[in-house]
Amino acid sequence: MSEMKKLIADAKQWIEQEKAWDDFLYATPSATHVPSPTREEGTSGIKTAALKALYEKYKGCTRCSLGHSRIKFVFGIGHPDSEALFIGEGPGYEEDRQGEPFVGKSGQLLDKMLAAIGLSRQTNAYIANIVKCHPMTNPKTPEARGNDRPPSPEEVATCSPILLQQIAILRPRVIMTLGSPSTKMVLHTKDAITGLRGKKVPFDVDYFYPAIADQEELVIDAPTREALRRTQVIPTYHPAALLRNPNLKPESWSDLKLLRDTLAK
Repeated sequence: MSEMKKLIADAKQWIEQEKAWDDFLYATPSATHVPSPTREEGTSGIKTAALKALYEKYKGCTRCSLGHSRIKFVFGIGHPDSEALFIGEGPGYEEDRQGEPFVGKSGQLLDKMLAAIGLSRQTNAYIANIVKCHPMTNPKTPEARGNDRPPSPEEVATCSPILLQQIAILRPRVIMTLGSPSTKMVLHTKDAITGLRGKKVPFDVDYFYPAIADQEELVIDAPTREALRRTQVIPTYHPAALLRNPNLKPESWSDLKLLRDTLAK
C-alpha cells in the first residue's frame, strides 16, 4: 500500500470510529446486531435465577483481602441472554460505591463503544470483572480518589471461580476482554495485550472446567461444556487506556467491528 493510500485509509478509519463513538446515532445500519435465530430462547428466567443465586452466595465473600476493604460487592450487570460478555479487571472508586461495573468515565466510553455496534448493558450485553471488589493501593483510605490498582494474581485466582460460574450460566458466544489483566486471566497467558488484540481465540473450556475439578464450583454439565467450546475470545484495550491514549482508538474500533461481525454470523 502506497503512503498516500495508507493515509487515506487511516483517515477513513478515524472518521468512522469518531462518528460511531462520539454520537452513536451516526452508526450505520450494518453496525446493528440482529440476534441469531439459532440462539436459545426462553432461557432468561432460568439464567436470571441462577445469577441471582450466585450473587447471594458470594455477596458477603471475604476469601481474599479485597473483601475486607470494599464498600460494595460488584457482581455484574446486563441481560442474561446476552451473546456478548465484556470482562474488565475490577471495580474502581465509582463502581465500589454504586455496586455496578463500569459506571465512571471508562464506563461512559464503554457504553458509547457498545452503542456503536448495537449493544447495551440494558438489552443485549453483559459486563463483569475478573475480581468483584475494589483493589486499592491503600485500603486504609477507601475515600481517596486515585487509589486504584490492578488486582494481584493471588486475588484474581481467588475470585476467578465467581466469574467462571457467571460464564457457565451466560454461555456467551463471544467474550471481549478489556485490558491486560482480564486478557491474561481469560487466555491464561503472560503475553501483552498489544500482541493479542485483533484476533479471535477459542475459550479454553477444559483449562477452566477440568474433567476432574478440585472445586465443585467449576463442575459443569455436558451441554454447557459444548456450548462454551464455541465461545470466542476477542481481546482489546481497556476503555481507560483509550482515555489516556486516544491513538489506540482505531485499533480498538477494529476489535469492536470484529466482535460485531462475529455476532452477525
